[in-house]
Amino acid sequence: MNFKYAQFFLAPFFLSACATLNDPFEIFKSHAPSIETPQAINENRFIEEFSIKAKFSYSVDSKGGSGRLIWRYENNQDEIDIFSPFNNQIAKIIYSAKEKKIIDANGKVLSGDDFDHYIQTLFGKNISPDLFRHLITNHIERIKDLHKEDSQLNRATHFYNDEWKIVINAFKTQDKHTIPSKISISQGTFNFNFIVEEIINIAGK
Repeated sequence: MNFKYAQFFLAPFFLSACATLNDPFEIFKSHAPSIETPQAINENRFIEEFSIKAKFSYSVDSKGGSGRLIWRYENNQDEIDIFSPFNNQIAKIIYSAKEKKIIDANGKVLSGDDFDHYIQTLFGKNISPDLFRHLITNHIERIKDLHKEDSQLNRATHFYNDEWKIVINAFKTQDKHTIPSKISISQGTFNFNFIVEEIINIAGK
């Protein structure tokens, strides 16, 4: 799916509010504050589940896009609510080993190739949720052929493989659990930035 088609396809979703999906902002009514840090407290702790509020932006050549999301991961399933920069909900992603589907702003369910195409319209490239989840949960060994670059911190922050260059610029810590809070990935002229604004819930070991 080319970039012009992607812009045309998403335009009505970014300009209109969603009435068919439940409001996920309810979970922000009370949660413990997190602290942003330049490095992780303990690189050997793993995250088993999390709920976060984040924003993203991407650019490819001279074009790009941005938005916000609420991401919940528990019981080996991702549930990601996607919003326009104006906080209008445009889609919900449900992703696990057993299923992957998107519910768009009109309630239409997309799966298979349609799922991959829609991900590309949202994020500028077909980026699997696995990539960011493995970084957030500190399971980077699950990212195929990933190499670490030298780091002075107690948790590696620069990675690369045949597909991506990855840089973690900051972390957020809550209840002694730490996740990357500023992640940048790039591939050629494509750049994607992911920033965690709030941690709602986090658990690990």
